[in-house]
Amino acid sequence: MAKAKLPVMRTIACPAQVVFALLREPRKRQRYDSPAHLPGFQNLSEDDALRFAQELIDLGLVVRDHGRFTIVDWTIERIVEHLALAGSIQALAAAQVAALQGKVDFAYLEDINAALKSYKTQADNLLQGAFLDYQWHLELVRLSCNRVALATYAKAIPPAVWIAGANYFQLDEARSSLIEHDRLVAYMKAGDTLRARDAVSFHIEEAAAQIRRAGVARIESYPVDNCAGVQVGQN
Repeated sequence: MAKAKLPVMRTIACPAQVVFALLREPRKRQRYDSPAHLPGFQNLSEDDALRFAQELIDLGLVVRDHGRFTIVDWTIERIVEHLALAGSIQALAAAQVAALQGKVDFAYLEDINAALKSYKTQADNLLQGAFLDYQWHLELVRLSCNRVALATYAKAIPPAVWIAGANYFQLDEARSSLIEHDRLVAYMKAGDTLRARDAVSFHIEEAAAQIRRAGVARIESYPVDNCAGVQVGQN
């Protein structure tokens, strides 16, 4: 039997400072007639602006309606609400993966976690780490072989939940979450459905609690320098 083709790990092509500018833009309900008018896009070429705008739409950070662009307002409340749904689906998925003991290939899940351990060592890498973390959790749902859960998760939980949430996640918390990933995988490999379910529920609940605390304290983790605009290709 041919081995199933695994997904490919993805990174965000749009410059990090542009993403930060969008997340910190206070006028979230304003409509922009073209990508070049979006915050942080002023120094981009027309082709790059179009390409990055489409990527941000795919990530769930921007929406396009009747040809105009609007930044999605990922408030603390909105992030936490999405995390609650994500946690419920993942708890089900983790238990189902554990029930498939001996029939699941964890290689890709472990590869993502290994990549995460290198990404989440510096604040500048927190954005890419957040996107990888989203892919890790999506892969967990995929491994459950529950097509309804995967379709629901992919539609209802965009990467923006993780990307926006990471702005309120401290690096120490991000590093400790990777240990929780390892523990969860160990439970699933052992076929321990209850511990696997509870581990992922705790993992998501702790993330939501950290985001709430940081939001109340107005702590943001993404770097704030040079958020006004970026020239692609410059160092």
